[in-house]
Amino acid sequence: MSSNNFEELSWHVGHDLEVVKYERGGHIYNIAIECNDCGTVLLDFDNPKNGYQHLQTKMKLGLEKEKN
Repeated sequence: MSSNNFEELSWHVGHDLEVVKYERGGHIYNIAIECNDCGTVLLDFDNPKNGYQHLQTKMKLGLEKEKN
């Protein structure tokens, strides 16, 4: 769940918030603002450079090579 409007965001006033990065294989694929008190993701963005998607593609190609 994320906060989509003023009211939903206002529920988190005074809460402990944190900016968190998600990465795999050395590539950051997402950054999020999360409420540590509620465990809610308030806002998140995928990496526009598609770091995670690029990694998935490389892994898929590697698996296809192993099958052949």
